[in-house]
Amino acid sequence: MADFPFPYLHVQCRPDGAIWQQQEADALVASVQRGDAAPTDLLIFCHGWNNNIPDAEGLYLGLASQLKPQFDSNSELSTRRFASCGILWPSRKFEEHDLIPSGAASLNDAVSCDLLRTRVGDLAAVYTGSEWPSGEGAETPPVFGQLSAAMTDIDEAGDEAQAGVVDLLRSAVSPIGASSDDGSDALFSLKSSVLLKRASRPLNPPPNVPVGGGTSLDLIPSDPLSTGTLSGLGGAAGYRDVAGGIKAGFLQLLNLTTYYVMKGRAGDVGEKGLAPLIVRVRDANPGLRIHLMGHSFGCRLIASALNALPDGDKYRPDTVFLLQGAFSHNGFAMAGDRTERGAFRDVIEHQRVRGPILISHSRNDKAVGIAYPLASRLSGVNAASLGGPDDIYGGLGTNGAQTAETTPERIDTTMLPVGRGADYPFAAGVQSSTPCNLKADAYIGGHSDICKPEVGYAMTIGMLAPVIPEADEAPEDESPAR
Repeated sequence: MADFPFPYLHVQCRPDGAIWQQQEADALVASVQRGDAAPTDLLIFCHGWNNNIPDAEGLYLGLASQLKPQFDSNSELSTRRFASCGILWPSRKFEEHDLIPSGAASLNDAVSCDLLRTRVGDLAAVYTGSEWPSGEGAETPPVFGQLSAAMTDIDEAGDEAQAGVVDLLRSAVSPIGASSDDGSDALFSLKSSVLLKRASRPLNPPPNVPVGGGTSLDLIPSDPLSTGTLSGLGGAAGYRDVAGGIKAGFLQLLNLTTYYVMKGRAGDVGEKGLAPLIVRVRDANPGLRIHLMGHSFGCRLIASALNALPDGDKYRPDTVFLLQGAFSHNGFAMAGDRTERGAFRDVIEHQRVRGPILISHSRNDKAVGIAYPLASRLSGVNAASLGGPDDIYGGLGTNGAQTAETTPERIDTTMLPVGRGADYPFAAGVQSSTPCNLKADAYIGGHSDICKPEVGYAMTIGMLAPVIPEADEAPEDESPAR
């Protein structure tokens, strides 16, 4: 791109996660093999939900534009040669209200059959990736046409017929990857009638939570129909999904299934697309420093790629920044009394990153802060602290890596103004793969509000942080200086 502050190439991935056009990967590999003119550092960007390639690359331009002045003003980084790569994968744009499992229509009477059919079409488009070049030619399975037809007067169908439609919806996606950390296991394990009943039930305020402050949410509306602010989640996100009902239940199931497909695809792209690409790039230039930045589901993409990298130092990226990550806040955790082992715990224990893993989180992020805990309704749990650190269904982008007991390596800090880098606890040195939670409420006002100078500055400090070897770890001379 002409306006990009660093040399830029992109690599597109197919809906199944594999690289779509190998010539794009070949061009990236060739670009890091230019002898004395080869880049010293490669920035790899990974988007989350987007409508199209311009949206994704617009995000990459925004982030790169915040990094460039920080590099230029730093005596060490200003002498390095940076290149960049954007990973592009078939995803779908969600508005924040779409990420709430009950959708924009909070009351059952407001959910029309036309809206349900639209959601079926949205799910089909996500499933096939047909809105992206790498998904062109994909055929829509007939099950989606059957689902669309079934949504006509679905609330007037009998219990058995409604349960059959739930089965039809579940048959459209694979259960591989379902987990307890976001309630998606219930989508496949529950009896159809029970699943629909739970999806259709009204949402009431969590029990035993006082009104008016002192909680992780700051304010719980006393009136369940309130449209007032729920300040801990950032903005007007009141409990208005009270009436429930069959149509609202199917809307929730369609939204959750769409989310689930996106979640699975992000993991596939990380494992089958990004991880092999990192291996090829490092084989071509072993001394190249690699820095990964992901947003939303792009954080899951990166974490999945790290899980898939070979053991050992050679292929580890140097720095990782997970911006408002759309996966469980227990994703890096050991098994605990209330939680299972996180899907990405191996990233920490196998030290898949040479330097720190920076994690921005903000209670202003409604997309992650609401979508995750509301999924708990499918598992029958009514969280006492909706979306907060004590909610087992909390999201990484809302709370950072949890908890102190199950992720003892973590560092908790606050995103700082530009110029105060020495105050970051990891600036003086950090052990490999240390999760560093950066509470960013002061700067990140929403899920996609991430192109900020403070974000670029934090990444710069992380890139420069010295790596402290563990006591029993011998120095590795072949590792490039960070």
